Amino acid sequence: YGILRVSAGYFGQRFSDLIQYVDGGPPDYLGSYANLTEAQSNGYEAELTFTPVDSWSGSASYTMAKPHVTRVSSDYSGDIEEGDALIRRPRHSGSANVTWARLGTGSISLMASYIGSRPDIDFNEFPSPTVTLPAYTKVDFAASYDLIKSASRKSSIGLTLRVDNVLDKQYQDVLHFSAPGRTYLVGARLNGAM
Repeated sequence: YGILRVSAGYFGQRFSDLIQYVDGGPPDYLGSYANLTEAQSNGYEAELTFTPVDSWSGSASYTMAKPHVTRVSSDYSGDIEEGDALIRRPRHSGSANVTWARLGTGSISLMASYIGSRPDIDFNEFPSPTVTLPAYTKVDFAASYDLIKSASRKSSIGLTLRVDNVLDKQYQDVLHFSAPGRTYLVGARLNGAM
C-alpha cells in the first residue's frame, strides 16, 4: 500500500531595515542604496508526498505569498511606496518531483519548478519603470548508478549525472540577465568506506 502525506501551513515574515537601490539622476546617474525600512511577506504553503510502491516516491508543493512594503523611511528617496510589491518575489511558486531509487543500484529523479510572474525594476532607463518578469517552469533531471559495490553492499562508488534546465528554457530571474540554459554535470560519489 502507498503512503500519502499532506501538510499545509501559514507563514508571516517581517523585514526591518530593508535596503533598496535608488537610481541616481543626471548628470552622472550614480545610484546609491537607502533604507526602505519595513516589509512583510505573508502567505500559505501546502505540500503533498506520495510513496505508491517500493522504490518510487513523489512530492509536490505550492506557495502563495504577498511580499509588500509596509512602511517607508522618511530618508528614502526612491519611487517605492507603502503597499508596493517587493521586487523579484513571486506571489505564486511551486515544485514537483518523481524519484525512483533502489539501494545498491542507483536512482533517477525528474523535478519541475514553477516561478510565477513578479515585478522588477528596469535600471536601464531613467526614471526606472517597474516591469513584470513572466512566469516560467524549469525541469531538471538527476541520476546515479552504483558502479562498484563492497562485498557487504554497505559502501559503493557511483557515477552521477545532473541536467539542469533540461528543456533549455529561456528565462530571467533578474531583468536583462538571462539564466543559464541546459547544463550537464557529471561526477562520481563514494558512499561509506570501501
